[in-house]
Amino acid sequence: MSKDKAIELAVAEVGYVEGKNNDNKFAPVAGHANNQPWCNTFISAVFIQAGLHSAIPITASCAKTMAWGLKHKRVIQTEKAKAGDLLIFDFSKSGQSEHIGLAIEDFNVKTKTIKTIEGNTGEKSQANGEGVYTKTRSKDFIKAVIRPLYETPGATQGEKVIK
Repeated sequence: MSKDKAIELAVAEVGYVEGKNNDNKFAPVAGHANNQPWCNTFISAVFIQAGLHSAIPITASCAKTMAWGLKHKRVIQTEKAKAGDLLIFDFSKSGQSEHIGLAIEDFNVKTKTIKTIEGNTGEKSQANGEGVYTKTRSKDFIKAVIRPLYETPGATQGEKVIK
């Protein structure tokens, strides 16, 4: 499978809305507890369904995904973000990994934005919303860009990572 399959699966979920108390269909797929913030669970489920479960850490925690990216030297410069990369967000500027999304386009250097698909986001709360939506995110809120370990032809690899 490829990053294109992960993007295709994520795009197909746009418009999905959770049930009461963060109840979502992605937790069982990822093997995670339900009824909790599920942005990283959504990413994990998409990668599992795309056959890319070894490309990223399968976790419900944005902080653990961030730590994995650093440990495996997969964190790249924001301006080099490409479709298929993971974006860790810090909306409150707290220094914490608050939310995650999947890039569906390359970073736009002119507008300093990137288009994503994100689970557990919305208009009222960007980091703990109610559904899966397409977002255009400003560089100002991106804490890190993590390049998954894609192993298929045409996959995005080889960019210099930040040390």
